[in-house]
Amino acid sequence: MGATMKNCVNPPFQRGFTLVEVLVGMAVALIGMVMMFQSMQVWDARKRTTASGSDAQVAGSIAMFSLERDLKMAGYGFGNATGMNCTVAAYDSRRPAPGTFSFPMVPVLIVDGPAGAPDTLTVLYGSGTTMSANQAFNNLMPPPAVSNSDAKRANSRTGLRPGEIIIATDSGNVVCGLFEITGNANADGLTVDHGTGAYINYTNNQNVTAQTSLGAADLARLQTQFLNNTGSAVYNDGTAKGVGSTGAVFNLGTFPQHNVWQITSLPPPTPPRFLTVNNTLANQVAPTEVAEGIVDLQAEYGVDADADGVVSAAEWTTVTPATAADWRQLRAVRVALLARSQQYETTAVTPVAPAWAREAVPIRTFTMRNVDDTPDTDPMDGTGKPTPNNWRSYRYRVYETVVPLRNLVWGMS
Repeated sequence: MGATMKNCVNPPFQRGFTLVEVLVGMAVALIGMVMMFQSMQVWDARKRTTASGSDAQVAGSIAMFSLERDLKMAGYGFGNATGMNCTVAAYDSRRPAPGTFSFPMVPVLIVDGPAGAPDTLTVLYGSGTTMSANQAFNNLMPPPAVSNSDAKRANSRTGLRPGEIIIATDSGNVVCGLFEITGNANADGLTVDHGTGAYINYTNNQNVTAQTSLGAADLARLQTQFLNNTGSAVYNDGTAKGVGSTGAVFNLGTFPQHNVWQITSLPPPTPPRFLTVNNTLANQVAPTEVAEGIVDLQAEYGVDADADGVVSAAEWTTVTPATAADWRQLRAVRVALLARSQQYETTAVTPVAPAWAREAVPIRTFTMRNVDDTPDTDPMDGTGKPTPNNWRSYRYRVYETVVPLRNLVWGMS
């Protein structure tokens, strides 16, 4: 009876875990959870780094492809360089009064950013489908003289059609004017008009937004082919724009491009990190975003100064050609884009400024700025660790290429 009572007081199935065993188990579980969360944290950080690096790569590739494609067109319509470097006097009735503006007749213009700031690239080319060479004009030759302010009498008006934009240079290639062709039906078979008022373009559509026999899709497609299709001349103000009675005419087609490429803020006053383009001839209200995450653009001219057919290392320069003869030595443009990842890293993953044109002497390096676009001050948080405003805590990709200016090379050969 005694033995039986002893076994009933503390049976084996009622013993359970002790407090120490429970605490040990909890400690092991917590250690395991900490290790799992640390692994997930490392995995997530690497995933973010990889994903943001991929985003920067895609943005950089798109940006460089777009810019390179535009540069390859530079000079189309005036590649023979007859009137190179003249200042084009222009007018656009859609601009605030007096509506006048000007730009140089050069294929590519690099505006060097101050103190290493991003450069600005301006590319000029035409869209003509019928003529890419110049035509001489003489408003004084018989039959009776033609007014310089409303017409040009060319050696041949073949390929010069209403609705197309032309640049006329005077005989000294110093003063140029931008004109919109409004007619080519003069009885002499040579004169093209660039008057003011309404006219019908060569597709017989005074205004493609009006009712025509074309379907909606065809109307929309047609409208995109004309820089101006309002039915009235936009680029003519009834003046000769300083152009004399003799010179040359260059046909830029129906939709010429004067594209300004730059790094900008969208919207301001956010830090500049967008590559944008703006066709100033189209009177765009705002630039078009090409790629996000592009924080720098650098470019330089390749000039064959010694005429040996090769742009040597010493012939790359940021100095803009000063004369028409200097522009005729231009052969290529080297351009570099800097794409930045959006992923902040807690360590300085980019300790030194990225470089471009590594074959140059000295090597070109980007001038780095803080993420908020303030000058680089190596900002720290007081503990020696980078802050999210420090450019060193982000990864970068450099995209660089050399673009031969084929329209100049072909025109001067």
